[in-house]
Amino acid sequence: MKNLQAEGGCGCQHVRFKVNGAPMFRAYCHCTICQEFNQADFADIIVVRTRNVTLPKIGCIEFKNYKRLPIINRGRCAECSGVAIETLSIPLLPRITIIPLQTLVRSTGVPEPLFHMFYHRRVKDANDDLPKLTNYIQSQWRFSSAALTALMRRKA
Repeated sequence: MKNLQAEGGCGCQHVRFKVNGAPMFRAYCHCTICQEFNQADFADIIVVRTRNVTLPKIGCIEFKNYKRLPIINRGRCAECSGVAIETLSIPLLPRITIIPLQTLVRSTGVPEPLFHMFYHRRVKDANDDLPKLTNYIQSQWRFSSAALTALMRRKA
């Protein structure tokens, strides 16, 4: 997979970040949390290793958990409340950052999306041939499988 080189951030530019490294994968998420967080019908996300992301200083991003188990922290700009980044923390695995594609202002090496997850929560039908996972277990399994496959690919 090509390296992703990207710059992005919020609309007011208080939050700026850079990504430089091989992306793990890209997907569309139709869950209601992603719809609320992104203020969109779905989230178009790129999943990357956190070590490949240069983040702004602490305090620029305010994180919120939408579920009891805080595996995913969703971050907004502390100034304008614009969408910034999300972090995924699973014990014993490397840290992962989720970049909403809408936050990128300059990028090369953006991968093609692999699948739709939580498609049963969609607002509108997607007009493509990508797999459409229609429940929680299928969606979580595919996301986890794509992440683990990408992590294993890096070790080889």
